Amino acid sequence: MIRALALAFFVAGIGGARAATCPPPPPPVVDITSNTFYADSAGSIPDPALVEKRKASVAPLERFRADVARYASRGLAGNRDWSLCAGTWLRAWAEGGALLGRMSETQAHFERHWSLAGFAMAYLIARPALPQADRAVIEAWLDRVAEAAATAQYAARRKQANNLYYWLGFALGAASSATGNARHWGLAAETYRTALTHVEPDGSLPRETRRAGMALHYHSFALQPLVMLAELAARRGADWYALEGGAIHRLAAFTLAAHGDSRPLAERAGAAQKPLTRGQLAWLPFYARRFPERAAGAAAILAEGDLWSSMIGGNMSLIARRGIP
Repeated sequence: MIRALALAFFVAGIGGARAATCPPPPPPVVDITSNTFYADSAGSIPDPALVEKRKASVAPLERFRADVARYASRGLAGNRDWSLCAGTWLRAWAEGGALLGRMSETQAHFERHWSLAGFAMAYLIARPALPQADRAVIEAWLDRVAEAAATAQYAARRKQANNLYYWLGFALGAASSATGNARHWGLAAETYRTALTHVEPDGSLPRETRRAGMALHYHSFALQPLVMLAELAARRGADWYALEGGAIHRLAAFTLAAHGDSRPLAERAGAAQKPLTRGQLAWLPFYARRFPERAAGAAAILAEGDLWSSMIGGNMSLIARRGIP
């Protein structure tokens, strides 16, 4: 009872009515500490000790991203109080300068890109319910984080031109969709067009095929931000799915085929493939809704239940049905 009353007073005291069930936001993560975790040059064999080290370091960041995505998705499902809760949490981190401090190494920059993407998407989903005062604070912060990420990493990621470049482009595109920053949207568009030139005629991505046993994982991981960028572009009235002769369709077909039978990809990559989890197919609800004939073979996956990813917005099946606000 005491805890419940304390929470009610907390949320009431930080800017108007909030859901009584909304817990107080955790302290903002300003500096990001992370580490690489693969033991081989192909980036396919995780080192258990390094995996655990990274997991512990980024746990507060990932918990916050998952919780905010969950609250925003609950709000989209019909309970406005949860949208307000998502806004309360995002505003608290905005006011605390989250993600704007020291990055421990290159991997920490990647954590910032993934978090910015997830935060911006959750914000877009919750935004219709938020008061203008919250919007102003959150959008100014998203813009600052996007600018910091672009300044620190865009040129370097473009030279590498793999899935990590695509994720940075998506993070900038998601932030721009919230803030209206034209430069960030321009970088996102450049990223998307460049990514499509990497898709081979058979739909594969050479840099991801080199990931040995993780080749299937990284094809889907690369496709995820590209589908979501195409959806953000569609929200602006542009058809990015048709660019470069529909290259994204070749990539989607290749990924779905390899998910169904990974043996051909395993032969090319030189290693048996790690199966995809449902979360790694979180791009599928949007793609299947827009192109049901192209995703017909994935009907069983969609029928198993909603697909979820905190990195691209939360309950992706629900968001695909309702549309990105």
